[in-house]
Amino acid sequence: LQQGGLIVQEYASEIESDGEWSFMFFGSQYSHAVLKRPSPGDFRVQPHLGGTLIPADPGPSLIRQAAAIAAAVEADLLYARVDAIERAGQLLLMELELIEPDLFFTEHPQATARFADAFEELMAMKE
Repeated sequence: LQQGGLIVQEYASEIESDGEWSFMFFGSQYSHAVLKRPSPGDFRVQPHLGGTLIPADPGPSLIRQAAAIAAAVEADLLYARVDAIERAGQLLLMELELIEPDLFFTEHPQATARFADAFEELMAMKE
């Protein structure tokens, strides 16, 4: 701790069994999601650590829960990425990314147009 920070987070076995969701919101609108999974025997979902990700279609309930998490930020956001696991039908927030550079456009190419639309809307609000 003398040389840097530390984050302590509860171990969530759901990451190994079910994966971790990433929900992308542009403006306040849901755009798309991916499901990230670790390699067997690991818990880290990042591709550079052996994890994989796929485009995914979460159910309406999960999207509503992720939207409520993103809406808790009282600001006009261009985008937000809600990283969460599902536990007994409820989303458990792992991270709320507001400055994240990876919004998984490669997995959802149509999302680039939605992102551009959200950017135009935000700029119009600022005028």
